[in-house]
Amino acid sequence: MLLVLAFRWLTVAWMAALAVVSGQVQRPLLAAVAVAGTLAWTAWLTMSMPRRTTAVLAADLAVAAGLLIVSGHLHPAQQVLTNHSWFAGAYPMAAVAAWGVVHGVRGGLGAGCLLGLALPVAYTVNGAPPADLSYLQALHLVAAALAYPLLGLAVGTATLQFGRLSRHLAEHRGRAAERERLVARIHDDVLQHLAQIRRRGTDLVERPSVAARDVRALMADLERQETALRTLARPEPVLPTGTRLLDDALEEVLAGVALPTSLVSSGAVTLPVGTATEVLAAVREAVDNVVKHAGATRLWVVVLRDADGVTVSVHDDGTGFVFDEAAFAAAGRLGLRVSVRARVERLGGRVELRSRLGKGTEVELWLPAGLLDAPPGPR
Repeated sequence: MLLVLAFRWLTVAWMAALAVVSGQVQRPLLAAVAVAGTLAWTAWLTMSMPRRTTAVLAADLAVAAGLLIVSGHLHPAQQVLTNHSWFAGAYPMAAVAAWGVVHGVRGGLGAGCLLGLALPVAYTVNGAPPADLSYLQALHLVAAALAYPLLGLAVGTATLQFGRLSRHLAEHRGRAAERERLVARIHDDVLQHLAQIRRRGTDLVERPSVAARDVRALMADLERQETALRTLARPEPVLPTGTRLLDDALEEVLAGVALPTSLVSSGAVTLPVGTATEVLAAVREAVDNVVKHAGATRLWVVVLRDADGVTVSVHDDGTGFVFDEAAFAAAGRLGLRVSVRARVERLGGRVELRSRLGKGTEVELWLPAGLLDAPPGPR
């Protein structure tokens, strides 16, 4: 569109120069008004840079058609049949090109055909009605009229091809940026952690005796890096604005846990960002309780979605306990009630706790389906 705008200014300058120096304009006052009007219209298009709506383009096409008809009135009778320059010059072509840029092939062709229909009117105003033309003169008129739709076709086709090329380049840049992002994340996160794990493994080998907890901690780190690599290899889902993927958020919560962890999910679940923040805070509190108090060797988080809602379960293989809410409150252990149960219930969900001595503990969070957004695209 900037090229079309530059072309407009060149043609306006040509119109003004032709009106002044050609000596072929018989009505200088009307020519001055036409030049001033065209100049004002072009200046408005330049300074305001409006959205190329159909109304603006239609007005532009009307200006171009008006210039053609006015040109026939400004020149001596039947000058259109000579080789003298035409007052409107190439300015009307800018209007056709604008339609081709904005609306493609169909827009350019349609605008060119409409402008081509204005040309016989300009001939008639100039004293050369199409019915009185010779065969060669009529052929010249037809060729001149066809120039407009052909220009619209050419510009529309070029715009289509440039659009495809731009999208291809954008996709190429996007893939290159994604590769760079993956390389950076692998280098800054996974490779550095694997180097640390290798050093820790070397230290364990050199010890005379190795405790089982040290081996379990090393295996937990390896499992986390395996999860991180799987996450990097998984295509990013297309999420609705203002939502977050629950699985990805839970992986972030589990990334810093000192125990071996596993995340099992029945499918992708998206939540509004605010809801996801509350759910993650509740899960984080449940996980912290496992790490601090359960004496567990392993932790599982399971996400199950059905027609009624989604269930997030945090369970471990720890010592278990007998839950007494009053005793917990008296001891100042309010995390389960305040950070877990209260958060979930505010969202309209519920929390269930199941625990047996020596059999571990399970904290189950349930959220109603009304809190869930439409599922994201394929992962």
